[in-house]
Amino acid sequence: MGKHSMKERKFSYLLVLPAAALISIFTIYPLLYAVRTSLYDIVLTMPFIRPYVGAGNYRDVLGSYYFRGSLFNTLVYAGISVCLVTLIGLGVSFLLNAPFKLSGALRVLILFPWAIPFVVSGVIWKWIFNSSYGVFNGLLYTLGIIDSYVSWLSHPFYAKLCLVTAHVWKEMPFASILFLAGLQAVPRELFDACKVDGGTSWSIFRYVIFPLLRPVLLVIVIYETMIGITTFDLVYVMTGGGPGDSTSLLSWYAYAETFKFLNLGKGAALSIILALLILAIIIGYIRVIRLEEVY
Repeated sequence: MGKHSMKERKFSYLLVLPAAALISIFTIYPLLYAVRTSLYDIVLTMPFIRPYVGAGNYRDVLGSYYFRGSLFNTLVYAGISVCLVTLIGLGVSFLLNAPFKLSGALRVLILFPWAIPFVVSGVIWKWIFNSSYGVFNGLLYTLGIIDSYVSWLSHPFYAKLCLVTAHVWKEMPFASILFLAGLQAVPRELFDACKVDGGTSWSIFRYVIFPLLRPVLLVIVIYETMIGITTFDLVYVMTGGGPGDSTSLLSWYAYAETFKFLNLGKGAALSIILALLILAIIIGYIRVIRLEEVY
């Protein structure tokens, strides 16, 4: 019996070995290499001079004005985007869950924005908000809301709104489909029992639907937070971090340090800080959900 269990254990390790090797090659090794790079002053204009600076890159990055502005922009952008994607996705899921003839076709069409890559979405919305021939300006001008075309992507506040709009359009379908799956998993008997007891639509949502959707909500919030904090494609295509540094997110700051200023050490440090920020927020989400379950 002992020999059989030992063989089974060795066989199970053998099955896991290919996956562990791939994870080590494509995840663990790049992470360790990034951590090591962040401890050296590596500038590509001086490739043969790579002094060890320890936490120097982190101190320089954290103490810079540009970092504080990028961190603020990132938290605001991610917070607004996650809230809008979650709320709009929940509302759309109720619409998709309603029985009507075209519900099946609508469920397919709603996935179209999510299937488009972020870069393509950015190009589409950059055309829409274009100051010379954009559809948005044309529509507002036709309706008499504006007297002349507005340069939406050249104004700090409007540029942020344009980015959030493009992000919500891209990510909302994913949230709505997940919420729809959660809604369809709720037993119909619970709805009928609540209606028999005189429950209103709000009470049914609060005491029946929302508690059962909490696991789905946690998945959506964590995923969308990761996407919001690491968003780079939309910024690169639509605004380039501008005007000024009004739409510069941490991901754009890391890109600029690495590929514009050719400072690999600071770019790696920013990437590590970005990863730690995401990890801290996710841990906070999980702790909040657990506390809600306790109380």
